[in-house]
Amino acid sequence: MAFEKKKPSPEEARAKIRTFCNYRERSHREVKEKLYSMGLYSKEVDQLLVQMMDENLLNEERYARSYARGRFRLKKWGWVKIEQGLRQQGIHQNLLKMAKSEIDEQEYMDMLQSMANKKWAEHSKDQYMIRKAKVYRFLIGRGFESSLINSVLKSYHSPK
Repeated sequence: MAFEKKKPSPEEARAKIRTFCNYRERSHREVKEKLYSMGLYSKEVDQLLVQMMDENLLNEERYARSYARGRFRLKKWGWVKIEQGLRQQGIHQNLLKMAKSEIDEQEYMDMLQSMANKKWAEHSKDQYMIRKAKVYRFLIGRGFESSLINSVLKSYHSPK
C-alpha cells in the first residue's frame, strides 16, 4: 500500500513556506515548485506567493544579487555560469544586469588571473599547448568568458 501525502491546510503551507523562504533567498520558481510539491493548487500557490512578496520574504532582485555574489565569491564561478543559473530560475533580463553589478570588475579579473595561475602551475609537467588547453577548458567550465581567458593566457609565453 503506497503512502499518500496529505495536502497541508493553507495555514500549514504558509508556515512551511515562510520557513523555506527564511532559510535563504529563494526565487519565485523555487517557491512555486515547493508549494506544488506540497499538493497545493494553482490559486493557492498564487495567493501564497503574493503573501510572501508582501511580507518581503520573496524578492527576485535580492535573490539575483545574492545568487551572483555567492556563486562568484564562494564557488568561484564566472559570469557566464552565473547568468545561466539565474536564467534557469526564470530571472528577468533587467535583474541579470543588476546581479552583474554585484561583482566588481577588478575582483573578477583578479579571480580569473589567480585561478589561471594556480591551474597553470598544477600542469607544469605538460607541454605548453596541452597545458594551455587544460587551463582554458578549466576556466571555460567555471563560466569565464573566452575572450577574457584568452587575454590571460597570452601572458604565458611558450618556451623556445
